[in-house]
Amino acid sequence: MKHAVVELEDTAVNKTALEALRPEADEGMNRVSIEISTEPPLIRIDAQDIHALRASVNSYLRWLGVTTNITNAYSNKEVIK
Repeated sequence: MKHAVVELEDTAVNKTALEALRPEADEGMNRVSIEISTEPPLIRIDAQDIHALRASVNSYLRWLGVTTNITNAYSNKEVIK
């Protein structure tokens, strides 16, 4: 089994971003296991092979970047519903 751990700074923005990604991790995949933690803030990815690991790391880093950008953009603004 291959694995990767992405450790993040302990900030409110990172914790919010990780919480937003949790439903995706809970869905599960055939060859990959994802663990998301906010204490400490990290993503742990276990995969059966290097190809599944690479694809998962790329996806989660991309989603984390998008989620963090959105959180930063709207954290100090009132969102109109």
